[in-house]
Amino acid sequence: MNERFSKGYETIKQYVTKEEATRMLEADALADIAPDLRKMIIEFAYGDVYSRPGLDAKSRALVVITAVVTQGAAPQTKTHIKRGLHAGLTQTEIVEALLQLVPYIGFPRVQNALTFFSRCPNTY
Repeated sequence: MNERFSKGYETIKQYVTKEEATRMLEADALADIAPDLRKMIIEFAYGDVYSRPGLDAKSRALVVITAVVTQGAAPQTKTHIKRGLHAGLTQTEIVEALLQLVPYIGFPRVQNALTFFSRCPNTY
């Protein structure tokens, strides 16, 4: 493990449980075809970007949730909603942020995101 990976791994623990962080390393579904992808996510996304100063974990999680919803990235929407809850976002904060997206990305994407959200356990 290099310094960026270690920093990213420590940062990701703000968004997932310790067990989930471990699972991310050990149960990478894409390891057979893209073994470097997980390393890139942890080093770049979490080690370089998520660990920057200026936003707390809740604010950063809210930005990421809205970004993936805007992209229509369904699996990542579910993932990042769960991470936002773990980082301390409330149901109201997530729902209101998603509702703010309606004029910009439309009802279908927001409705899909709210459907994913309604299926997420709310205890993290």
